[in-house]
Amino acid sequence: MNDTLAGIPVPLQLRACEARYWLRKGYTTQEKVDELREFLHKKRGTNAIELLIEEMRNQWRIRSLWINKPIGEAEPAQGQNK
Repeated sequence: MNDTLAGIPVPLQLRACEARYWLRKGYTTQEKVDELREFLHKKRGTNAIELLIEEMRNQWRIRSLWINKPIGEAEPAQGQNK
């Protein structure tokens, strides 16, 4: 996955943004992720929840690229300087 959200399909951008949202809210341990699963199960199907959690894992791996940025701040396009 690219380091930036630019250039990927909108549904994937939305999933990545939501994954970052939950990570910023502190859902970073197995206990908290299980809590999140239970909360989201009231609103979504299992497949959608698992895709989100998979994306949370992806975003956790690249968190150094986005974690200290304010929400909504533009990210540099791949290959551009910060």
